[in-house]
Order: sequence, then C-alpha cells, then structure tokens
Amino acid sequence: MSGRLDGKVAIITGGGSGLGESTARLFAGEGAKVVIADVNVEAGQGVVDDLRSVGSEALFVKTNVAVADDVRFMVEQAVNRFRQVDVLINNAGVQLEKAVPDTTEEDWDFVLGVNLKGAFLCSKYAIREMRKQKSGNIVCISSLSGVVSNPRQASYNASKHGLIGLAKCMAQDHAMEGIRVNVVCPGSMNTPMLDGVPEEHLAPYRKANLLQRFADPGEVANCVLFLVSDDASFVTGAVLVADGGYTTK
Repeated sequence: MSGRLDGKVAIITGGGSGLGESTARLFAGEGAKVVIADVNVEAGQGVVDDLRSVGSEALFVKTNVAVADDVRFMVEQAVNRFRQVDVLINNAGVQLEKAVPDTTEEDWDFVLGVNLKGAFLCSKYAIREMRKQKSGNIVCISSLSGVVSNPRQASYNASKHGLIGLAKCMAQDHAMEGIRVNVVCPGSMNTPMLDGVPEEHLAPYRKANLLQRFADPGEVANCVLFLVSDDASFVTGAVLVADGGYTTK
C-alpha cells in the first residue's frame, strides 16, 4: 500500500458487504479513516471491528440513505469523530426485477429512494462539509445498467442512469470549490448477492463480456481508489465503465 489516502476521511455507504466492503478495506489500507454507513448493523460493525483490529481508524453509523435525518446524522458523526469529510462513496443500492406494469409505486419509491435519492442526500450533506475545506471527492457507484438497458429492471436502470446525470451536474456545480465528482459503472461482480444462484443461471452472464468472467469486487474498488486519489486530479464528471468489455459488443 502506498498511503494514497493518508489523513483522508472517507464515508462509504453500503460498506458492510460487497463492493462497499472491498472499497472500505482498500481505503483503510491506503491510510484513510473510514466511516461505514449501512442498514445492516451486524455486517457494518463487523467490517469496522476488522479494520480496527489491524490498526485502522473506522466508525460504523447505521444509516438508511433514503432518510434525510439518517444521512444528516451520519455526516455529523463522521465530523464529530474525525473532524472532516474528504471522500464520499455513494455505493448503497437495491434492485428489483420487474417490468413497468408489474412495478408498484412502493417498488419504484423504494428503489429510486435508496439508489438515487440516497446519493442526492449523502452528497448534499457531505458537500456542505467539503466546501469548508475547499476540497473533496465523490464517487457514485452506478452500474453497467446505467449505460445499457436490461429486461425487467426498469426501476433499477432508471436509478442508475439517473446517478450518472446527478454526478455530472454535481461535477459542474462544484468544480471551482475543489470538489471532484465521478462515476464507476461496474459490470457483474462476485458478491454475496449471487450466493445461492445456480451456476446454470450465471453462466450466460459470465460469458457476456470479453473476459468471460465476473469481476472480483477488489478489481472495481481499485477503480474507485484511482478516482478519489491525487492520481486522478484532472478527472471530474467522468464515467469509468468496469465491465470486462461488455459494452464493446
């Protein structure tokens, strides 16, 4: 590890598992103080306990990113503990597989609430802190589904497309305040979401990209690290697609 995030404070939503967990562990290894925000207390606190056991500074805050009071409290806790917020990773997300006629209003509000409204709220309160120090980095975790269409994923795809638009607008609005905003669009990853899914169902998706495999979450976490590091100091408003070449077809 090269200490690329020494002294930085990073909030990672959905940090209790999957890509969020991998990103948290990578950031901590690079010297960041990490705030894990998740609705799953056991998973989120477990990651924090692991990080603390190896000498990293970490904090867990139970957070429903779709609820403004939760998000406000999350940012307040980060500042109270670590005095600043340098990095925000909008990673928390949910997914439903339904076509529009089968999607209820409650389904729509749930998916858009977590995936898009959640990123809006987290960015809103984090930017207020970043402005004070005239620097900051936000990465929104969209998806391959943010740049292509998928069957029976209307609410999910709409939220992930929306994240890209939100991030680009924030990049424009806050560039002169020293705040960079970028997007990572992962393809399929080997995460706990796939546990229990029969391999015959997964095989066609594994073969759909040029590398004919799913990504390890750590591979995508490295993309996130690049964007928040000084190595990407001239990168803002960008969409980094980590899809194994799927979109070249």
